Amino acid sequence: MTATIGPAGSRLDSKLLGDIRSHAAALDRGEHPSRRSFTGLGAAGLLGIGAPGNADGRLPEMAEVIRLISAECMSTGFSLWAHRMSVEYLLAAATPFSMAAVEPLLAGTTMGVSGMAAAQKEATGCGSLELTALPVAGGYRVSGPIRWASNLYADSTMITAARTDAGERLIVAVPVATPGVVVGDHFDLLAMGSTASSYLNFDGAFIPAEQVLSTDFKGFLQAVRPTMLLLQSAMCLGLTRTTVDQSRLGLTGVNEVFTVDADRIAAELADAEAKLVALASAVGSGQPPTKKELLSLRLVAAELSSASADLEIRTAGGQGYASKTPASRRYREAAFIPVQSPSEAQLRWELARCG
Repeated sequence: MTATIGPAGSRLDSKLLGDIRSHAAALDRGEHPSRRSFTGLGAAGLLGIGAPGNADGRLPEMAEVIRLISAECMSTGFSLWAHRMSVEYLLAAATPFSMAAVEPLLAGTTMGVSGMAAAQKEATGCGSLELTALPVAGGYRVSGPIRWASNLYADSTMITAARTDAGERLIVAVPVATPGVVVGDHFDLLAMGSTASSYLNFDGAFIPAEQVLSTDFKGFLQAVRPTMLLLQSAMCLGLTRTTVDQSRLGLTGVNEVFTVDADRIAAELADAEAKLVALASAVGSGQPPTKKELLSLRLVAAELSSASADLEIRTAGGQGYASKTPASRRYREAAFIPVQSPSEAQLRWELARCG
């Protein structure tokens, strides 16, 4: 993958990336929320590139934007992934409600919440939906927990899924401020505390019928999952690129013994970056990426981010152990990736069943 792909990367580099870089430490300290950059990203037209389903063949550009941002600040990159997937869901649904709801997300003035982890687990057979939907006049009463979601602000819009007693499974859009939706205190996370992440409980929250995005549960998830996995892979590879580059700066003196490790990770990273571009370009084409290709890239990207962050710590010396250094921050950022849904365990479980 080149340093930038097309005009999206150029606009990001010239107007916004430096600001994101300069504030990464402040986000790590909890002095700003990760949403601070989103009005700028929206003004530059960077929040809906390629949505939905590789529209206009521009999904590789969106992957590049997420890669570049994650290379500087994983908190911002992760929040951008969650936000961009919310845009994907709303545009893929293309209902009157979703087309209106997506406009402030595209502008970056409100945030999108991807509360779809349980839905993806249900669709793949390794979990089940916890939200229940009771049909009532004009819509549904939704109850139950969401264990983890991010970008949880009072003005955010969440996309999630629920099941009725009759077995119908719904994709729904829910303003976080909906009565009956209770957001827990934001989690105090390693390196990612600025992402407004927490749990939610629904207590009979009324969801009007117009906010149902789809009743084709499997079809909807199959359509959006390639984008989800590829943009997550871009996030991982962005962090990896920075940690590899920083590791090379430390390959002097006795640290020269790590040169072979750095070379191996760099070669695997270059291969993964090329695969990311190829697979993103193929989404929505006559020969779309296979499930195995998508899962394999996502797992490799996660493994590379962990391996490269570990290498940077080993070559950074005392800076790697000091809590306020960029090396320490990136090490803590990388620790999040194995548990992000789909977790490393889920990825391995699914790949084992691909044949």
